[in-house]
Amino acid sequence: MYALSEYLKQMNSILPKDGEYDLVPLEEGFSNQTYCIRWCNQPQLVLRLTQESDELFGVNRELEFHIWRQAAQHGLTANIVWQQQSCVVSQFLAGHTFPWSVVHQDATLKPICEVVQHLHQQPSVSQEYCVYELLERWLQALSKGHCEPDIVEPIEQVQRFYSTLAKAPRPDTLVLCHNDLNPKNVILKSNRAWLIDWECAGMSDPLFDLGVLAHAHHLNYEQLQQAYSIIIGGALDEEHCYRIECYRQAYVLRELVWLLLRQLIRGAHELDGVQWYHALLNDPIFNPYFKTE
Repeated sequence: MYALSEYLKQMNSILPKDGEYDLVPLEEGFSNQTYCIRWCNQPQLVLRLTQESDELFGVNRELEFHIWRQAAQHGLTANIVWQQQSCVVSQFLAGHTFPWSVVHQDATLKPICEVVQHLHQQPSVSQEYCVYELLERWLQALSKGHCEPDIVEPIEQVQRFYSTLAKAPRPDTLVLCHNDLNPKNVILKSNRAWLIDWECAGMSDPLFDLGVLAHAHHLNYEQLQQAYSIIIGGALDEEHCYRIECYRQAYVLRELVWLLLRQLIRGAHELDGVQWYHALLNDPIFNPYFKTE
């Protein structure tokens, strides 16, 4: 991977000719280094440097960029303007993400559901996303890793949690899903929404997107029904309620296991994964499902 300064030298064609610009770190993401590039007193571009081990985390960068560009063509996300190896630069989207404690109103929820519904209508891609297969790979990697003492017990905990996890049945038809619709991956301006961060995107059950949206955005039952009617269509039934609940639990466990795997790979640098793990594990709003006792 090149240093950031080397990438900046190579992207002269998209930067001001006088070289006057500011590079401002964006602090919201855990996985990558992200910067806003500003000039003329305005944010212009977003630069992202990937940090994680793609193979271990199950990220297919070629597929990610293909989906990203396809989504941008349909107005669902920002256009990529420059990309090389682990560095990608996209247009800056003028809008705001949401806090982790977001509480939606109809005016904010409806545009998000509409952009997700539009995404689910996009052409299929070659790779499926199954949260259960991903969890199994990650847990296997954790079991084989060289662990510091403070991570041994959490690894045993998530393995127990997975053994009790109820799994939603695979649907006959998969659609192109985002698979990580947390509040920081949605940008809203007025009545228009965009999605960002396509690392998890792939063919999946549309109810998984709905489950993540419902859980990470704290939707109440009436809002879940509203989201279902826009994204899926029709009235929410008992079978789909069950599948959504399964996916909510899988999402929570995915985030817990991700923190431990990241800690195993990178140690305590930049993010204390074990500390975050315990914080989320003991947060009754984020994790009402898995208990240590």
